[in-house]
Amino acid sequence: MYYDIEVVRIEVKKELGSDVVTRQHGKRLREMILSAWANPPVVVDFEGLRINSVSFFDEAFGQIALTHSSQDLKKVESRGLEKFDAALLQDVIASRLTEARKRSPSKG
Repeated sequence: MYYDIEVVRIEVKKELGSDVVTRQHGKRLREMILSAWANPPVVVDFEGLRINSVSFFDEAFGQIALTHSSQDLKKVESRGLEKFDAALLQDVIASRLTEARKRSPSKG
């Protein structure tokens, strides 16, 4: 993870390796995202990776979506995802945002 003048960039392959599919990997990524949360935007770069893991995306991004609004999630930008992974990530986030709204109608 590095900070340049205006952006915090997390290079997933460099930080977590090339085989990132587990909840443990997702938790480590979530912790990195949240540690940079106060200095948006946070760019999560997936260049050179194929994830294909609901568990990873849910632990990294879904758990953030449960406790933050959709507006807050705009602080994080994902780059370099393959089309399937990008769709999977959006599905996970949408599902968790819906779950959060059901738990607390004022969220959103």
